[in-house]
Amino acid sequence: MSSQQPRSSIDTVPYQPPDAPSDDFQVMAGFTNAVPLPDGSYEKPTANGANGHTRQPSRTPTGLGAEPLSIVILGASFAGLACAHHFLDHTITHLHKTPTAPRYRLVIVSPSTHMYWNIGAPRALVASDLIKHDDAFIPIEPAFHRHRGHQSTLIQGSCTALSTETRTVTLELIGHQAQKRCSQLTKRASQAPDTSTPGTPDAKFQTLPYHALILATGSAAHSDLLSLHGPHYNTVGALNAFHARVSAAQRLVVCGGGPSGIETAGQLAAYLNYTGRWPLRKRVKRPKQIVLFTGSARCLPGLKGEAGRKAEAQLRGLGVEVRHHVRVVEVREGFNLTGRTDVVLSDGTSVVADLYLGCTGVEPNSQFVPARLRDAKGYVRSHSGTMRVDLAGERVFAVGDVAAYSRNCVGDVYGAVPVVMQNLLKDLLGYEVRLASPYGEGREAMEGLEDRVYVQRRVDSVLCPITRFGGVGLWKDRVIPKPFVYLLKGHDYRVCKTNLVAVNGMSPYRRT
Repeated sequence: MSSQQPRSSIDTVPYQPPDAPSDDFQVMAGFTNAVPLPDGSYEKPTANGANGHTRQPSRTPTGLGAEPLSIVILGASFAGLACAHHFLDHTITHLHKTPTAPRYRLVIVSPSTHMYWNIGAPRALVASDLIKHDDAFIPIEPAFHRHRGHQSTLIQGSCTALSTETRTVTLELIGHQAQKRCSQLTKRASQAPDTSTPGTPDAKFQTLPYHALILATGSAAHSDLLSLHGPHYNTVGALNAFHARVSAAQRLVVCGGGPSGIETAGQLAAYLNYTGRWPLRKRVKRPKQIVLFTGSARCLPGLKGEAGRKAEAQLRGLGVEVRHHVRVVEVREGFNLTGRTDVVLSDGTSVVADLYLGCTGVEPNSQFVPARLRDAKGYVRSHSGTMRVDLAGERVFAVGDVAAYSRNCVGDVYGAVPVVMQNLLKDLLGYEVRLASPYGEGREAMEGLEDRVYVQRRVDSVLCPITRFGGVGLWKDRVIPKPFVYLLKGHDYRVCKTNLVAVNGMSPYRRT
């Protein structure tokens, strides 16, 4: 995902490598405006510019004593990891182009220490041996061991507030280690909250300043089984509880006619009601009753009609009862002593289910974003071309499912990441030039740098594994045969590509 590198006169300045990383971050500080001398020392500033404005000596330390500027990424799933690896692999090597250029550190904030491979959630929820927890939950921090030459840190916590005026994010931290790490990033050690006692209110909520901010918090499904809701062990517990109940359940109700609902109903039927493999597949003696409510006129209403018809035919072939034009209006968990669920439908009827799964779409994780930066559905209003959140000030971007441009698909994530990182590089270099020439000298050095513009592909590429060895799929708006769905996704739900995503920040559908 490398991007085109800008060419400008600032490349003629000798490269100054960043200082060696340290586990103990120094005190936050500014940078001097003194004039560098040939011997490496700095001349005491007297006057600057044609108007003769007197420069005041900076009281903040420089060089090794200067605190790095924080590049904060909120979110550590597909979009957040891609941006983080791109920054450490490419962006950081093209910075530090002026003698007064600051140092940078990358700060990744995530409520979970593990990434959830929710691509395979429809199969992982059926049984624990189909996709094991070790494959479905990938630790994030070890994936950055190869970047140990740069300053970066992972903080476990959730963002509760974003202030564009003070350029800070307020974090609700999880655990003493996260509290300690965040306190080391505050402006001055004397102002850091007391973390000697874990869990104190001052330590749990901390404010972190940012120099640049990337919003990559993604979206969350309504079910704990399909996406993370806080730390990953919440989802692990939800999966274990579902596995314990599914064997004894007789009636399972799935709500949602989109890809998640279609795949979930198909995987449940294929693995619970049949044994053996085609053509020796055999239906079990007491198959479970699986009911799917699509809530629309057909399956996969957002795709071509042919794909929806094929999906419904395969589901019915597995024994799934598919009902259209009916929506779920209320779900009453444990309404009687048996612990079953009463599902109230839009047609005035109700269905009693042993297990209920809601696959009715997602909501953006943007509750912390000011209302003026969000649209009516809660998505962050970023520029559809540059990915900047213009109303939030300088060097703020949104990418992935949380942004308004996204259609909640993988292609919209990895197509936009190079654009975000190229434009972030331009903004950071522009800051370095302004820092070196605060009165406008050297602005011509930025003339060779241009914004990169994201162009969204208006074609559908969706893969929905339904049976053990097939399903329905569109690839560039063309319906593909069932065997290709199996080869491209249904074989292992791309679990074989977890390292490609977590360690390299690349797309799970990238050819290697």
